[in-house]
Amino acid sequence: MKKSLLKICFIPLSWWNKIKRKQDNLIFFYSNLGFRDNVRALYDYMIENNYNDEMEFVVSINEWEKYAKNAPKNVTFVSTKGGIKHFLRARYAFYCFGKYPIKPAKTQTVVNLWHGTPLKRIGNLERGMENVNYHYFTNVVTASSSYISIMSRIFSCDRSEVDVLGNPRNDEMFERNDITDKSIRLGAKKLIVWLPTYREYDDSFFVSVLKEGQMDELNRYLKQQECRMIIKLHPMQKLPDMKLKFSNINIYSDDDLLDHGMTVYTLLRNADGLITDYSSVYFDFLLMDKPIGFAVDDLDEYKNKRGLIFDNPEEYMPGPMIKSLEDIEQFINMLVFEVDNYRMERERVNNMMNNFQDGMSSQRIIDRYIQL
Repeated sequence: MKKSLLKICFIPLSWWNKIKRKQDNLIFFYSNLGFRDNVRALYDYMIENNYNDEMEFVVSINEWEKYAKNAPKNVTFVSTKGGIKHFLRARYAFYCFGKYPIKPAKTQTVVNLWHGTPLKRIGNLERGMENVNYHYFTNVVTASSSYISIMSRIFSCDRSEVDVLGNPRNDEMFERNDITDKSIRLGAKKLIVWLPTYREYDDSFFVSVLKEGQMDELNRYLKQQECRMIIKLHPMQKLPDMKLKFSNINIYSDDDLLDHGMTVYTLLRNADGLITDYSSVYFDFLLMDKPIGFAVDDLDEYKNKRGLIFDNPEEYMPGPMIKSLEDIEQFINMLVFEVDNYRMERERVNNMMNNFQDGMSSQRIIDRYIQL
């Protein structure tokens, strides 16, 4: 109801946006769920390569005050509400979390970077959301030509508006950082990263497959094998009110990563193996050609309640299915002894999901949309 009322309030702004003169050197970035993911990755790349010497950047985020005092040259951080006036005068705009329900002007390029290659049903493919208007962009980016028709149906846009350019967030996996990378591993033989998906229908233990008491067992096994595990919670997840301190397991939120100068993709480039479930991040991790385990003990329930893009998701999961603590221990053993039975399957799915495998997605997006 609140979103519907908000869209009605924004209708006059769509008309005003049509006639408002645009500033040709203004690039607008928007995110209402933290400064991260594709928007952050594209912004960071442009700052690192000094695009802000000639262009003006406005970054509209919910946590803007954290960045405002130390903003680089020609960069202004504003609140999501305060960003509206800047969006209306921007020649270019990029978002991946949230958006203004304002139709782009003919003189404006508004790019929906989204946040990954979806496995879950989203947008107009989600049950009950078939008639929602998500089309407030001129272009939407995907990583795979096989997803052109899927993204077109998700956002009810023309196929010509879907551009296969890759995800900027993946570029970080191709960039080494000796200081950060060394601090992540802490001398462990193998590093396993676990990225659980948020389940709207399940408020039990924060990682699937395991029960509360089994975390201690898992930690003992990791210690025995001289391995380390990092569990990065989904942004919608909250840690339970319990003491969760382990010698060989770290549990991080997005804020924890930022405090350590890291992102999820810092973790992924250092991981020897990934455990996840229905998160699109595993399509990204395929670029690293390293083992993936799928914690999908609730696959049938998830398909029925949340919905998946594919009717046969197992064909797009190139790794062992993990349904118990014993399966996790077996996956750890595979990594320790470097047994890899899924390399060819990973290659097949990777080629299907990632047209580009070079770490240059940010530059492709700049070349495609911004006239310098």
